[in-house]
Amino acid sequence: MPKLHEQCIACRLHRGDLSAPGGPIYRDDLWVLEHIIEPIPMAGWLVLKPVRHVESFAELTPDEASAFGPLTRRVTIAMTEVIRPAKIYLSMYMEGANAAHLHVHLIPRMDDTTPNRRGPWIFEYARESTVTRTNLGDVALATQVASRVRLLLDQSWATP
Repeated sequence: MPKLHEQCIACRLHRGDLSAPGGPIYRDDLWVLEHIIEPIPMAGWLVLKPVRHVESFAELTPDEASAFGPLTRRVTIAMTEVIRPAKIYLSMYMEGANAAHLHVHLIPRMDDTTPNRRGPWIFEYARESTVTRTNLGDVALATQVASRVRLLLDQSWATP
């Protein structure tokens, strides 16, 4: 079992101390995909992170790095089918209080997203939900999205 850092949010999720709506969507020996934890900024905002506590992309093992691209592609294909967004933003971080663990946000941007919340400003939803401690998205819908993406990923791994 990889070393799990005591206060790291990603490691706490791996340990089961925290949970995301719908639980783990995908997990293998290298990567875990889950919905963003509450308070959620929107349904369908997913987070991909290595199982191992890694604080920079350069620290990934060759296997982790090789798996990243194909996995991310399959996740975005599944998200596109389930959510039907105009775009899916990918944003990688390894900073923040208790969030030094490398994690990639996969954020659906819908057609009706206002211009002042597009691109990097999409994170205003996350800031607002965190500051107000309020779910801006429907948790039941987030759970449904997680379930449907999980099903599509299971099917895509079962077929070449």
